[in-house]
Amino acid sequence: MEDRGYTVGGIYCPEVRRGGRRVGFKIVDLTEDDEYPLAEVGAPGPRVGRYGVYVENLERAADSIERAVEEADLVIVDEVGPMELKSERFVEAVETAADAETPTIFVVHERSRHPTVVDLRERRDDAERYRVTLENRDRLPEEIVQLVLDWLE
Repeated sequence: MEDRGYTVGGIYCPEVRRGGRRVGFKIVDLTEDDEYPLAEVGAPGPRVGRYGVYVENLERAADSIERAVEEADLVIVDEVGPMELKSERFVEAVETAADAETPTIFVVHERSRHPTVVDLRERRDDAERYRVTLENRDRLPEEIVQLVLDWLE
């Protein structure tokens, strides 16, 4: 996208591994070109499985998402999952992005019953939905990028 002159903002949350073991997750902030912890084994904060969630960093990510809605051509929020949903501020930012005119790509859990996720996944009539499978996961990014480019151009 950026190679075509479009700006991309938002966040994504990859796992963090040490010694071949997953020990947490981080937030990669595309808007601010920064990264910070999302959750770690044994960390303080609300728990999701064996991970403690850094709610203050989710609030920072929420600010980034809202800034991206105002300033970027495309917003990415990967993901809206159990850890991220521990912050009401993050949920509000997701809802703001969903209601904005700026194209936004959300990654959500298929089985989550959180009202915001259900809305994104099932109720909105202004959304394209993709279910990621083993068969389509390699080609899906290209399809989604093309859809967004078509919309932007």
